[in-house]
Amino acid sequence: MAFFDIPADEELPPEVRQRLEEYRRLLGLESLPRTWKVFGRSPKIIEGRFTAFQNLSYQSRFPWDARNLAVMLIAHAKRCQGCFTGARSQLNKLGFDEAMLDSICADPGALPLKERDRLFVRHALKIATESADLQPKDFREMAEHGFSKEEVQEIIGFAAYWAMNMVFTQSVNAGLQEE
Repeated sequence: MAFFDIPADEELPPEVRQRLEEYRRLLGLESLPRTWKVFGRSPKIIEGRFTAFQNLSYQSRFPWDARNLAVMLIAHAKRCQGCFTGARSQLNKLGFDEAMLDSICADPGALPLKERDRLFVRHALKIATESADLQPKDFREMAEHGFSKEEVQEIIGFAAYWAMNMVFTQSVNAGLQEE
């Protein structure tokens, strides 16, 4: 028996249903990921996670394709299959085919993006996967590449959101597995 269960829609408080529907709509999903719905009995978690998604990931000055490529590569590095699959689905909608996405995973430096967007992805990936190894020179390098302090902070927030979201996704998926 799985540790977690997925609550029925009728069990969800109205504010939770509203937030979950808004998340589904913003991403253009046919159905809500179970890794979100499982927290339906915890309004504060749904609210915090949704607000973080809006502020740190969805509302961004960086292009949608670059953000989804960053998510795909972060998920690949952190072995988060749910986030990896979700990012690839968004990228498929943008015209990226599976072969191209596979080649990007094999060689993240070969992103089919403008240079500034490629740098955004590179820096977000490094922050999300190697934050303990960051040095002052890393921030100077970002500034030398033309990123303002506010943009660097936005990249940090984006990377932090996705690292957090992957903890939610991977933990819930483990708790939903049958023993």
